[in-house]
Amino acid sequence: MTALRTAAVLPVRGHARLLDGCLEALRAQHLPVDDLVVVDDSPEASLGDLDGVRIVRSHGRGPYAARNLGWRSSDADVVLFLDARSRPRPSWSERLVAEFQDDTVALAGSEVDVLPGESLGARASHEQQFFRLRNYLANPFFLPYLPTCNLAVRRSDLDAVGGFSEVRSGGDADLCWKVLSDRECRLAAVQEVLMDWVPRDKARDYLEQNYRYGRSNHQLRLDWRPRGAAQADPKPLLPLIKSGVWLGAHVLTARISGRDDDLARYLSWSAGLAFDVGFRRAHSEWRHDTPTSPPVPVDGALERAPGQAR
Repeated sequence: MTALRTAAVLPVRGHARLLDGCLEALRAQHLPVDDLVVVDDSPEASLGDLDGVRIVRSHGRGPYAARNLGWRSSDADVVLFLDARSRPRPSWSERLVAEFQDDTVALAGSEVDVLPGESLGARASHEQQFFRLRNYLANPFFLPYLPTCNLAVRRSDLDAVGGFSEVRSGGDADLCWKVLSDRECRLAAVQEVLMDWVPRDKARDYLEQNYRYGRSNHQLRLDWRPRGAAQADPKPLLPLIKSGVWLGAHVLTARISGRDDDLARYLSWSAGLAFDVGFRRAHSEWRHDTPTSPPVPVDGALERAPGQAR
């Protein structure tokens, strides 16, 4: 087997308290990475020296710009992307890098388990499990892809497509689709949990994450429409309002009654509503900015981002 040089690239901004756990898991890998790169994306440098870590600074340009800076600073053959909430299990790097012994593999990832937690937001995230492979491989609205909390990419393919689009959300799908669209290569998925992920504590942050997924889903559909991505109309306003009222009443009732399991389940259902609201808002902004654009063709009902309840 050919020895492949590896790098782990980890962007951090505002999650310094989570960083230690991720670095501890990376240092415990059966196959140590050759280059451990933490990209400090704070507007002003906030991280000091870290043992065994190379720090680069992206000065608040955003997570995908930070990832681009990270992989471009390394000479690795395979780049493993993750984030501060990622907790790779000891065999993670070994199992993913082994996939690249097959020259046709350009991308690799594994199952991810969103960990449980005590807070409402964490329990809802654990209930939803939005990083499950089936959401990205079996049920994508366009082509398969993998999330950047657990994504390995061959360096030559990153070079070939110019890396990530430097957007706030959705850059992982866009990168994977660019790699898979124009080359005789494939995505390899390890059907086993090799990565744990620490969820957000606050319910508001959890819903905001799903709102961003809705916005990025709309943009991805537009960007990839020339290549055949299905288009969709947003849900009408009245059903969204009715859903919000229904969910709000059930959340309130569950909270008053102390039914914690029901509360977490209703919040996970609210993630689908947040997604729909984000999609609708992005669509409205697009129509406002492009008043002369032709109507967007609709291909069935709106398909949500990975993990969204219907």
